Amino acid sequence: MNSSSKHDKSRPAMPEFYMPAMWPLDLQNAIVDWLGAWFWRRRMRRLLAQDAEGTIRLGSAHGVVQRGAGEPLRLIAQRRARWLRP
Repeated sequence: MNSSSKHDKSRPAMPEFYMPAMWPLDLQNAIVDWLGAWFWRRRMRRLLAQDAEGTIRLGSAHGVVQRGAGEPLRLIAQRRARWLRP
């Protein structure tokens, strides 16, 4: 196995139709991961606020939601990237 074929497996798959003027796929994936992480963390924070108001009851999930609400975006985005693109 040569080094170029090993390197190709670690890169995202090229779309069927790719124009040179398109965004770099790595940049696009990074933006999508960061936005997804921000929305997820915001959802966790909303759940905590609703639990504090008494509109919902998290019960045993309160600790998990609290950890998720306080987690750095960088870690959430990395986990999301590994989950979406193994």
